[in-house]
Amino acid sequence: MNARPEPTSVPEEETTARSADRILRAAGELARTHGVAGTTIAAVCRRSGLPVSSVYWHFEDKDGLFAEVVRHSFADWLVTVPRWEAEEGTTLGEGVRNVLGVSYQTLGMVPDFMRVGMQVLLEKNDTYAKTRRAFLDCRLQVKRMISAWARRVEQSTPADQADDVATLVVAFADGSAVGSQIYPDWDPEEYVDLLSGVLACLPPTGRATS
Repeated sequence: MNARPEPTSVPEEETTARSADRILRAAGELARTHGVAGTTIAAVCRRSGLPVSSVYWHFEDKDGLFAEVVRHSFADWLVTVPRWEAEEGTTLGEGVRNVLGVSYQTLGMVPDFMRVGMQVLLEKNDTYAKTRRAFLDCRLQVKRMISAWARRVEQSTPADQADDVATLVVAFADGSAVGSQIYPDWDPEEYVDLLSGVLACLPPTGRATS
Protein backbone atom coordinates (compact mmCIF):
# COMPACT_ATOMS: atom_id res chain seq x y z
CA MET A 1 0.00 0.00 0.00
CA ASN A 2 1.45 3.33 -1.05
CA ALA A 3 2.14 5.81 1.66
CA ARG A 4 0.09 8.98 1.59
CA PRO A 5 2.27 11.83 0.25
CA GLU A 6 3.09 14.57 2.66
CA PRO A 7 1.32 17.86 1.85
CA THR A 8 3.63 20.37 0.28
CA SER A 9 3.82 23.84 1.75
CA VAL A 10 4.30 27.06 -0.14
CA PRO A 11 7.75 28.54 0.53
CA GLU A 12 7.63 31.45 2.96
CA GLU A 13 9.26 33.81 0.44
CA GLU A 14 6.60 33.00 -2.16
CA THR A 15 3.79 33.48 0.35
CA THR A 16 5.25 36.83 1.38
CA ALA A 17 5.56 37.95 -2.25
CA ARG A 18 1.98 36.93 -2.98
CA SER A 19 0.72 38.88 0.02
CA ALA A 20 2.61 41.98 -1.08
CA ASP A 21 1.24 41.63 -4.62
CA ARG A 22 -2.32 41.35 -3.31
CA ILE A 23 -1.88 44.48 -1.24
CA LEU A 24 -0.36 46.42 -4.15
CA ARG A 25 -3.10 45.29 -6.51
CA ALA A 26 -5.80 46.28 -4.01
CA ALA A 27 -4.25 49.71 -3.42
CA GLY A 28 -3.97 50.35 -7.16
CA GLU A 29 -7.58 49.34 -7.78
CA LEU A 30 -8.86 51.56 -4.99
CA ALA A 31 -6.80 54.53 -6.18
CA ARG A 32 -8.55 54.29 -9.55
CA THR A 33 -11.99 54.66 -8.00
CA HIS A 34 -11.38 56.61 -4.80
CA GLY A 35 -8.15 58.44 -5.47
CA VAL A 36 -5.03 58.18 -3.34
CA ALA A 37 -6.38 60.48 -0.63
CA GLY A 38 -9.65 58.54 -0.48
CA THR A 39 -7.98 55.15 -0.16
CA THR A 40 -7.53 53.99 3.42
CA ILE A 41 -5.44 51.17 4.82
CA ALA A 42 -8.66 49.63 6.13
CA ALA A 43 -10.11 49.60 2.61
CA VAL A 44 -6.92 48.04 1.25
CA CYS A 45 -7.20 45.31 3.87
CA ARG A 46 -10.81 44.59 2.94
CA ARG A 47 -10.03 44.52 -0.78
CA SER A 48 -6.94 42.32 -0.40
CA GLY A 49 -8.42 40.07 2.27
CA LEU A 50 -5.33 40.55 4.43
CA PRO A 51 -5.03 41.93 7.96
CA VAL A 52 -3.65 45.33 8.86
CA SER A 53 -0.58 43.67 10.33
CA SER A 54 0.24 42.25 6.90
CA VAL A 55 0.11 45.69 5.28
CA TYR A 56 2.45 47.17 7.87
CA TRP A 57 4.73 44.15 7.65
CA HIS A 58 5.41 44.97 4.00
CA PHE A 59 5.04 48.75 3.98
CA GLU A 60 6.00 51.40 6.51
CA ASP A 61 2.88 53.50 5.99
CA LYS A 62 0.33 54.53 3.37
CA ASP A 63 2.86 56.73 1.62
CA GLY A 64 5.33 53.86 1.45
CA LEU A 65 2.60 51.59 0.09
CA PHE A 66 1.73 53.91 -2.77
CA ALA A 67 5.39 54.57 -3.51
CA GLU A 68 5.73 50.84 -4.11
CA VAL A 69 2.53 50.82 -6.20
CA VAL A 70 4.22 53.38 -8.45
CA ARG A 71 7.48 51.44 -8.72
CA HIS A 72 5.75 48.09 -9.27
CA SER A 73 3.38 49.46 -11.93
CA PHE A 74 6.22 51.28 -13.68
CA ALA A 75 8.29 48.10 -13.86
CA ASP A 76 5.31 46.24 -15.35
CA TRP A 77 4.73 49.02 -17.88
CA LEU A 78 8.36 49.11 -19.00
CA VAL A 79 8.24 45.54 -20.29
CA THR A 80 5.20 46.33 -22.47
CA VAL A 81 6.72 49.19 -24.47
CA PRO A 82 9.25 48.96 -27.32
CA ARG A 83 12.90 49.43 -26.49
CA TRP A 84 14.56 52.63 -27.58
CA GLU A 85 16.76 51.09 -30.25
CA ALA A 86 19.11 53.27 -32.29
CA GLU A 87 18.85 51.66 -35.72
CA GLU A 88 21.28 52.89 -38.33
CA GLY A 89 19.85 55.63 -40.54
CA THR A 90 16.98 56.46 -38.15
CA THR A 91 16.35 60.13 -37.45
CA LEU A 92 15.08 61.54 -34.17
CA GLY A 93 11.66 62.17 -35.66
CA GLU A 94 11.37 58.68 -37.12
CA GLY A 95 12.56 57.01 -33.94
CA VAL A 96 10.12 58.94 -31.79
CA ARG A 97 7.26 58.02 -34.12
CA ASN A 98 8.19 54.31 -34.07
CA VAL A 99 8.44 53.99 -30.30
CA LEU A 100 5.85 56.44 -29.04
CA GLY A 101 3.06 55.14 -31.25
CA VAL A 102 2.90 52.08 -29.01
CA SER A 103 3.99 53.72 -25.76
CA TYR A 104 1.30 56.39 -25.86
CA GLN A 105 -1.40 53.82 -26.54
CA THR A 106 -0.49 52.10 -23.27
CA LEU A 107 -0.35 55.42 -21.42
CA GLY A 108 -3.85 56.12 -22.68
CA MET A 109 -4.98 53.28 -20.42
CA VAL A 110 -3.37 55.25 -17.55
CA PRO A 111 -1.32 52.64 -15.70
CA ASP A 112 -1.29 52.92 -11.93
CA PHE A 113 2.09 54.65 -11.75
CA MET A 114 0.74 57.50 -13.89
CA ARG A 115 -2.62 57.72 -12.14
CA VAL A 116 -1.14 57.69 -8.65
CA GLY A 117 1.89 59.80 -9.55
CA MET A 118 -0.08 62.61 -11.14
CA GLN A 119 -2.40 62.79 -8.14
CA VAL A 120 0.40 63.20 -5.61
CA LEU A 121 2.29 65.72 -7.75
CA LEU A 122 -0.54 68.15 -7.08
CA GLU A 123 -0.18 67.79 -3.30
CA LYS A 124 1.56 70.75 -1.69
CA ASN A 125 2.48 68.98 1.56
CA ASP A 126 4.68 66.04 2.52
CA THR A 127 1.86 63.56 3.06
CA TYR A 128 2.88 61.61 -0.03
CA ALA A 129 6.52 62.65 -0.30
CA LYS A 130 7.75 59.07 -0.87
CA THR A 131 5.16 58.42 -3.54
CA ARG A 132 5.93 61.69 -5.29
CA ARG A 133 9.66 60.90 -5.19
CA ALA A 134 9.04 57.42 -6.62
CA PHE A 135 7.07 58.90 -9.53
CA LEU A 136 9.68 61.56 -10.23
CA ASP A 137 12.36 58.86 -10.20
CA CYS A 138 10.38 56.89 -12.80
CA ARG A 139 10.10 59.94 -15.02
CA LEU A 140 13.81 60.65 -14.59
CA GLN A 141 14.66 57.09 -15.61
CA VAL A 142 12.60 57.43 -18.78
CA LYS A 143 14.14 60.82 -19.52
CA ARG A 144 17.66 59.41 -19.21
CA MET A 145 16.79 56.48 -21.46
CA ILE A 146 15.42 58.79 -24.15
CA SER A 147 18.32 61.24 -23.85
CA ALA A 148 20.87 58.45 -24.27
CA TRP A 149 18.90 57.09 -27.23
CA ALA A 150 18.79 60.52 -28.90
CA ARG A 151 22.58 60.79 -28.74
CA ARG A 152 22.98 57.32 -30.22
CA VAL A 153 20.58 58.06 -33.08
CA GLU A 154 22.33 61.27 -34.04
CA GLN A 155 25.79 61.36 -32.53
CA SER A 156 26.17 65.04 -33.38
CA THR A 157 23.31 65.87 -31.01
CA PRO A 158 24.66 67.91 -28.06
CA ALA A 159 23.94 66.51 -24.60
CA ASP A 160 21.79 69.49 -23.62
CA GLN A 161 19.66 69.17 -26.75
CA ALA A 162 19.24 65.43 -26.15
CA ASP A 163 18.04 66.25 -22.63
CA ASP A 164 15.62 68.83 -24.03
CA VAL A 165 14.22 66.27 -26.47
CA ALA A 166 13.79 63.77 -23.65
CA THR A 167 12.05 66.35 -21.45
CA LEU A 168 9.69 67.24 -24.29
CA VAL A 169 8.81 63.59 -24.94
CA VAL A 170 8.13 62.88 -21.25
CA ALA A 171 6.00 66.03 -20.89
CA PHE A 172 4.18 65.03 -24.06
CA ALA A 173 3.45 61.65 -22.48
CA ASP A 174 1.96 63.36 -19.42
CA GLY A 175 -0.33 65.40 -21.64
CA SER A 176 -1.29 62.37 -23.69
CA ALA A 177 -2.36 60.47 -20.58
CA VAL A 178 -4.51 63.39 -19.43
CA GLY A 179 -5.92 64.04 -22.91
CA SER A 180 -7.02 60.43 -23.26
CA GLN A 181 -9.22 60.89 -20.18
CA ILE A 182 -10.76 64.16 -21.37
CA TYR A 183 -11.47 63.67 -25.07
CA PRO A 184 -13.48 60.59 -26.11
CA ASP A 185 -12.04 60.68 -29.63
CA TRP A 186 -8.44 61.16 -28.49
CA ASP A 187 -6.02 59.81 -31.09
CA PRO A 188 -2.44 59.80 -29.80
CA GLU A 189 -1.10 58.93 -33.25
CA GLU A 190 -1.97 62.41 -34.52
CA TYR A 191 0.06 64.03 -31.77
CA VAL A 192 2.93 61.58 -32.13
CA ASP A 193 3.13 62.64 -35.78
CA LEU A 194 3.08 66.29 -34.70
CA LEU A 195 5.86 65.77 -32.16
CA SER A 196 8.02 63.77 -34.56
CA GLY A 197 7.57 66.53 -37.15
CA VAL A 198 8.77 69.14 -34.67
CA LEU A 199 11.83 67.04 -33.82
CA ALA A 200 12.61 66.61 -37.50
CA CYS A 201 13.03 70.40 -37.73
CA LEU A 202 15.70 70.52 -35.05
CA PRO A 203 19.25 70.96 -36.39
CA PRO A 204 22.21 69.95 -34.20
CA THR A 205 22.36 73.45 -32.72
CA GLY A 206 18.92 72.96 -31.18
CA ARG A 207 17.46 75.98 -32.99
CA ALA A 208 14.47 75.50 -35.27
CA THR A 209 15.03 76.10 -38.95
CA SER A 210 13.59 79.31 -40.38
